[in-house]
Amino acid sequence: MSTRLIAALTRLDSRVLLGGLLFIGGLVAGEGWMLVLSKPYSDYWALIAASESLSASLNRLPRKESDLGQLAEELRQISEQLTGQMSGLMPDDQMASEFMANLDRSAAANGVTLTGIRPGARRQVLEFEEVSFDVSAQGKYLRLCQWLLDFERTLGRNATVSEFTMKSADEGRLVAINLKTVLYRPLRAPGAAK
Repeated sequence: MSTRLIAALTRLDSRVLLGGLLFIGGLVAGEGWMLVLSKPYSDYWALIAASESLSASLNRLPRKESDLGQLAEELRQISEQLTGQMSGLMPDDQMASEFMANLDRSAAANGVTLTGIRPGARRQVLEFEEVSFDVSAQGKYLRLCQWLLDFERTLGRNATVSEFTMKSADEGRLVAINLKTVLYRPLRAPGAAK
């Protein structure tokens, strides 16, 4: 078989033989490209695109030094706001009685009945003391909602409601509400009397 194949190839024109060899070489090179080189080449271009995308997004982010300065400025402003809302650091019993009086006035103005106020736990949060109170009240639903909306005016911006439960009371004619209200005030100086 190989002698007949050699005899047939020797009868062919040398240009046809060279063209056939080049065609077969091109097929092998193309197949090699598809099998061996195309995957790494496409991965390379995907990495370049990802690198450009990441560098563009990192350039849009602020630098860490400016972040720290901005956070320090925000903390200073919040501290000034909280300190400005308090007329000096009052003793704990005076603060509790003022808190209760403010809530009672606000509740009476909105037609809500306070059923209980209990001082809760205290803890330090950053540069502030967190003082919690458990508050219970009852009244008509819309009046309770108005009373809750009035909290910022009543207690100032240094108070927040951290827990909230509402249920029906008095056979559905009234609504009972339980709140955990938290006040924030600057920490006392060391050695200050409570």
